[in-house]
Amino acid sequence: MSTNQEYLKELKCSGCGQSITNFDKNSDTVVCPFCKKEFLNPFKQQLQNAAAGGAVTSGNSNEPNLIYPFQTNVEDFSDQIITNLITTNDVPLDIFQQLSFDRIERLYVPYFSYQGSYYSSWNCEVPRKVGSGQDQRTEYYPHSGFTNGNFRVLCPAWANTPGSDENSLPSELTRFIENDDVMKEFKEINGSLFESSMVQDSSNPDDPKFRVMKINKDARSTWNNEGQRVVERIAENKAGDQAPSGKRNLRCSTSVELDQSYRDRSESVLVPFWYTQYSYGDQQFFFVSSGVNKNLKDWTHPIDDAMHKRGNLFMFGMIALVIIALVLGFTAGWVYTIIPAVIGVVAAVINGRINSGNKAQRIAAARAVFGDLEILNKL
Repeated sequence: MSTNQEYLKELKCSGCGQSITNFDKNSDTVVCPFCKKEFLNPFKQQLQNAAAGGAVTSGNSNEPNLIYPFQTNVEDFSDQIITNLITTNDVPLDIFQQLSFDRIERLYVPYFSYQGSYYSSWNCEVPRKVGSGQDQRTEYYPHSGFTNGNFRVLCPAWANTPGSDENSLPSELTRFIENDDVMKEFKEINGSLFESSMVQDSSNPDDPKFRVMKINKDARSTWNNEGQRVVERIAENKAGDQAPSGKRNLRCSTSVELDQSYRDRSESVLVPFWYTQYSYGDQQFFFVSSGVNKNLKDWTHPIDDAMHKRGNLFMFGMIALVIIALVLGFTAGWVYTIIPAVIGVVAAVINGRINSGNKAQRIAAARAVFGDLEILNKL
């Protein structure tokens, strides 16, 4: 088995057999909080093996410095999938009768962490009204300012290698891992992310095991090619917030300085994700989500053509009614807009009842397949 395919097994005390969920991954030994027995830490060597890979900058190790624990479990992930399949209007009504899953995976993907400060000077043109009456016009004048701040950013320390069994993932999962929203989530919680040196494993034996992707990128070149651009975008966004509204031609000149401790090395952290593929008939689909925030997800699903066309027809019909109402308001008087308004309300009620009925059918089908799940009582 290749190093990145190693699975992090549940850690149990060799003395009392209790499941130990929190411990220092860098420690040579683990002390059981129940019986106080001390034994060798099996995770330390396993994580070193799992993360071993290509060269990084001088002074940096391929071993991840930190691990962010899963905040969601397999039940949360399953509930996400079921909820989305039930509440999405154009999903076929027989989805649960024909649904089949491949294995669910808990993936740990390595990221480099960089920390430092930036200074940015910016300039733009801002509008100003000049003249009066019919001669009033808008002219643009130069405006400038500066912004500065500290940063801590994450960049993937893993690059997909399609066709390779050692370090490859499906392309849709790769896009999600590199998505700006995913990066934003972990940047926002970096306080807890980087203060923690604990790894947490589930005590549920039915949970899927971890799979660790190995570091195969260089920390310094990743900073030069990706990290610095991320910080420059942060500075540009902050400059855009500072500049007056109505601005145009915003330009920024940004200097970025890594902290001294990060110039010759970078921290690396393992970030958690859930992933599965599922089938409907002979079609394949996927569902992926953050292991921290169950609302951050991406997925594909089968589409019932008749429902999809009805949804599009309703949307275009509502747009047409709004246009008709505006035309009637300007030509025949606003009192006549009540006609398209009444038609729109009636259409919305009918469409809502149809969607509600379809949702009820999917819930009933899910109960027939999965039993009386708690999530079904909340939908």
